[in-house]
Amino acid sequence: MEIWDDLISDIWYRDKNDRMDNEINECIGIGDTESVVLIKLIYAFKQGDFSQKAKLIDLIQTSENKDLLNVAIRLFFSVATPDDFSKINNFLINAEQETVAVFVSFAEESLSYQIIPYLLGLLSIWEDTELGEEISFKIGSMIGYDKATYELCSADELGNEFIAFCKNKDLEKYYYDGQLAFPGHLTKMLIQETMIARASNTELQDDTIPSLLSVWSGIKCPADYYTKVDDKIAGQVIEYVKLLASMEWEKGCKYFYGHKIQ
Repeated sequence: MEIWDDLISDIWYRDKNDRMDNEINECIGIGDTESVVLIKLIYAFKQGDFSQKAKLIDLIQTSENKDLLNVAIRLFFSVATPDDFSKINNFLINAEQETVAVFVSFAEESLSYQIIPYLLGLLSIWEDTELGEEISFKIGSMIGYDKATYELCSADELGNEFIAFCKNKDLEKYYYDGQLAFPGHLTKMLIQETMIARASNTELQDDTIPSLLSVWSGIKCPADYYTKVDDKIAGQVIEYVKLLASMEWEKGCKYFYGHKIQ
């Protein structure tokens, strides 16, 4: 369905006030109740109503629509607290490789190191496959264990590295790139990458930071991966950073469209 293709390729979940009524009516017309549920959940979360998160978890555990699952898993990481991770553990154990690959690819967007024990569990299942290499890489990248970014490491080895890494981390808080999650940290990185791209007349080589900032704030970043950076785009990024700096943020917290995840 076109709505899922659009959301899979986009860096956020559309404008805060977009109810996606046309898409809902289309789904109702073809009897696609799962899509209606997910679209309504996206809108509710954008308004700060996270009381229906259990419906998202149920959808992830029961849907066989792979495109819908792709969006639902990413949305889960955008709004989940560490307490939510255990609720999909049985699903992960029995999930197909393609679904597990989606889960792994978006795991860092949880911003929580408490996701790593679940990745270690997946690594023990998929260790002898190509997916095992992806899981090893993801864990190594998240905890700064360089060896795992170029070599398959065992779950035991990475588990020991994870324990050592977490000794000086507060696992109840959210992190990105080894630091407490905070838009100010990400916007500095965004400006640096934007200026590099402008100076070399090339495209921005990052999609994670623009996506996180867009989802956290509910204001879409004017540049993302493959955006050709010229003076106009660079100026728009500077104004975007100023706008985000005017908003209230708390280090170590996670946000969804301006609403703190608690």
